[in-house]
Amino acid sequence: MQKRLLQFWAGLRQGERVLFFTVGVLLVFGFVFWLLAITHVTDVLRVREYYDESPKADAGFQHFKRLGCRNCHVVFKIGEWGLGPELDGSGTRHTFMWLRAYLEDPKRAMQGKTMHDGSYAMDFTDLTEQERDEIATFLFAQKANPGSATYMTPPE
Repeated sequence: MQKRLLQFWAGLRQGERVLFFTVGVLLVFGFVFWLLAITHVTDVLRVREYYDESPKADAGFQHFKRLGCRNCHVVFKIGEWGLGPELDGSGTRHTFMWLRAYLEDPKRAMQGKTMHDGSYAMDFTDLTEQERDEIATFLFAQKANPGSATYMTPPE
């Protein structure tokens, strides 16, 4: 058996040998990674962000989509990166009352440091109280566990 493998290996061109070796190394690393993950030696597969689903939060998500908020914000890892802040984990970083106050008057909540001033992005004045409440509920339902990139940072 070993002799046949050596003959097979000798018959391969150098590029084929490199390819076989690379695939073999990747398979070994993949197997080790999988083994570590299923034995809970590492928490690499642990869920770090989650959504507290409710009918009111789902209604807020429908408003979020209808208003085109994903043109600037990322939520559920979908949206435009880099324009507005990522909103995954916003319910861990902010209280419901802060989110609600932001939807009432973004400039006051952010001390004037927001693009939601009506000129670049909407200032939420066209929304009803119920719509603001549902959007705040949706944003508050975006939670993050420690270890997540969207988890709150401790004060300096």
